[in-house]
Amino acid sequence: MKTLLTAIDLSPITTRVIDGAAGLASDLGAKLVLLAVVEPVAAYVPVGAAMDVITAPMPVEPPDLGAVKERLEQLAEPFRAKGLAVETIATTALPVEEILHQAEATKATMLVLGSHGHGALFHLFAGSVVTSVLKKARIPVTVIPVHGN
Repeated sequence: MKTLLTAIDLSPITTRVIDGAAGLASDLGAKLVLLAVVEPVAAYVPVGAAMDVITAPMPVEPPDLGAVKERLEQLAEPFRAKGLAVETIATTALPVEEILHQAEATKATMLVLGSHGHGALFHLFAGSVVTSVLKKARIPVTVIPVHGN
């Protein structure tokens, strides 16, 4: 069975990305894997030209993966009710590396990602998960455009 790994960030575009991925999975007779990667919270902030470090004033709480997993299950349920095989994974890691790792671990035949549509200035400073995955992926990547409709 083919497997489509869909990486989502639980932002406002999530529903449109999942809808597109579920449509593809249904058309291909594939299993859909919903992956939410929560970035680890930095305990320090580099400041100034010398990149001095300021320690956080209080311990940084790890993300609540239970809540993330619960949200993924809620998002998956309507598609399961329609007969689509859906698996959910919630992890804490750096997104690009984890998406590629999970693609191998789940034996995905395609990656499905959504594009926030940020401008060139944002990408210059922050980069793009989609762009990085496209450069490193060893399987086909489909990008769901979420703006303009």
